[in-house]
Amino acid sequence: MRIQKSVRAAVVASAAVVGLVVGSGSASAAVDDSNSVVDGGGNTITVSQSDTFINSVFPLDGSPLTREWFHNGRAIVDVTGPDAEDFSGTVTIGYQVGYPASLGGELTFDYTTPGLELGISSAGAVSGTLSDVLPQAGVGVTLEPGPGIETVEVASGAASGAHTEIQIANLHGTATKIAGNVSVRPYVQVVSDNGDVATTFGQPWRFN
Repeated sequence: MRIQKSVRAAVVASAAVVGLVVGSGSASAAVDDSNSVVDGGGNTITVSQSDTFINSVFPLDGSPLTREWFHNGRAIVDVTGPDAEDFSGTVTIGYQVGYPASLGGELTFDYTTPGLELGISSAGAVSGTLSDVLPQAGVGVTLEPGPGIETVEVASGAASGAHTEIQIANLHGTATKIAGNVSVRPYVQVVSDNGDVATTFGQPWRFN
């Protein structure tokens, strides 16, 4: 029996995952996958994943039933059209995780975000320092017995203007008590404030 389940558990962090860059230009990054939607005002909203790398590592608990990985890359939203600079919406990062057999297992995802502290001197000069990382945020999902596919929203943040970019660095994922291979397909979705939706899915990464 094949189980499909959508888990609505988005985690919102200030400067989601690692950093949020907003500008009118496009980043010089290799685009791995993208998808677009045209809204009612004639604006084209494109969501992309670029520089995607998911690195499987030996599980820290040493169990043959555990899979562990780290995700690096970029989530990008580009808007072109008459109202591109006024665009506003939400960008979400998530995964589809497939597994052949769960023995009461669990998926966990966690990350940290740096905090920026700003100061203004008596002369009016502005200075900034990067503080210690904020406490970890994350998502945990209990897996149903048998084979299945879980869709998990991991993090989300605001998208605005013609270009929004979120950099992902060492987003950590773990699957426990899994017999057989685990397949992970990353995705990025943007939803405009008007309800327009574009989702792009990356290639599956398989962990033995």
